[in-house]
Amino acid sequence: MRDHIRTFIAIKITPNMEVLKLLQHFKNQFSNDRINWVDPNNLHLTLRFIGNTTREQLYELADRLEDLLSDKTKFEITLKGVGYFKSRNQPRVLFIKLKESEELLQLVPEIEKQVVACGFDSEQKTFRPHLTLGRIKSVENRNRFFAIIDEMPTVEYQKVEVKELILFQSILKQTGPEYRPIKTFSLK
Repeated sequence: MRDHIRTFIAIKITPNMEVLKLLQHFKNQFSNDRINWVDPNNLHLTLRFIGNTTREQLYELADRLEDLLSDKTKFEITLKGVGYFKSRNQPRVLFIKLKESEELLQLVPEIEKQVVACGFDSEQKTFRPHLTLGRIKSVENRNRFFAIIDEMPTVEYQKVEVKELILFQSILKQTGPEYRPIKTFSLK
């Protein structure tokens, strides 16, 4: 292992047919745009991106998460609706939204506390749960893009039982990121 590895904490999502159909629909609609689509095998809900992590921090974080999560119970999240993040009116990320989950909203600050206790800076961005479908490099017609997404019905795509959280390593490659589970934390 190098001195540092890129890490994040997430919930792995195994997409159902509805999510796969939605992803294919967007690939067809935006085939002329430069979008890096997420491999369906890599779909996940990031709870906390950590970034460069030393071996010592990794061990401490794994222990702290084990303590935190050992008495947490399984819960359900619902993938519902679609959206996008934008920067200077340019779309950057296309995603599926999540219906508000009380369990998730309680869990994220608890995870944050453990991450900060390991010496990481506290997260500056507000947690906005989403399932990334594509990272947008550029779109040919912004108005068309916004219209297609904004006119999508707010439907429920999938219910997911959250049985575990995973501490992942993220390896950046030319072919796209590779996510390797470092440690899996089972919920009761």
